[in-house]
Amino acid sequence: MKCARLVAVALLLLFPTFDAASVAGQSSSRLPGSAADYRAEGLRQYDAKLFEKAVDSFKKALTLRPDYAQAHNDLGVTYGAMGRFAEAVDSLTEAIHYKPDFAEAYCNLGTEYYQQGDLQSAIRHLREAIRRKPEYALAFNNLGAALSESGSHVEAVAAYEQALRLRPTWPQAHRNIALALSTLGDYSRVITHLHQAIAFQPGYHEAYNNLGVVYFKQLRYRKATESLLQAIKLKPDYDEAIYNLGAVQLTLKQRDDALVQYHRLKNLNSQLANDLYRGLYKGLVLDLRNR
Repeated sequence: MKCARLVAVALLLLFPTFDAASVAGQSSSRLPGSAADYRAEGLRQYDAKLFEKAVDSFKKALTLRPDYAQAHNDLGVTYGAMGRFAEAVDSLTEAIHYKPDFAEAYCNLGTEYYQQGDLQSAIRHLREAIRRKPEYALAFNNLGAALSESGSHVEAVAAYEQALRLRPTWPQAHRNIALALSTLGDYSRVITHLHQAIAFQPGYHEAYNNLGVVYFKQLRYRKATESLLQAIKLKPDYDEAIYNLGAVQLTLKQRDDALVQYHRLKNLNSQLANDLYRGLYKGLVLDLRNR
């Protein structure tokens, strides 16, 4: 099972995946008997999001083979997916105990510490993953996310650059580095990376929303409006893009159009609807949401 992934949108976890080669040759109709068979069954259950069953299968594998580092790692990632973070950390620590050079387990452990808000432990373990596996694009991306969250935006950009050196066509990493660059005010590079993210993933509605925000900051209101409309076209219930569009329209004195966005938001996100309402009726200048 590969390292769980972070993205900088709010540094959220994406779904971890596993290497299909690890279950190659295993028949789905075969009753598991060996530790490897139980692990393969657990991986299939994890992929189907049957997390309780996956936990049971991984534990059976470990009963037969207590030093099975990969099964400890898989169990840890499964606990993490279930929100059982203390158990996830324990299992991943066991994986590293039995396999000290296990870069993926270090990466997963860093991810779990991030989820608990322990950014320094997250950064330390992600750096260790990279030390063990220097060409580890996923760990560089996760390190960038943790560094960015900790306020180390220059270091975060450097980590994302390494991720993109290894995986140049990775749309999420292009968006991540754009968000980090945005905090540094480097809007030209922000726009370049967001366009690259969209080129590699044409339906990337979050990247269009981010483009709308950066164009707004540059006072390029027509481009901001176009980008936000595209984000909403791709995801009609995209509450933050709808709010941002309303905020741009208020800036342009297009109050009737902004009111339309307010009514759209009422059934999607009451907090954002209230924020836009204050702009409409109390004359507040609204910040756009770059998430």
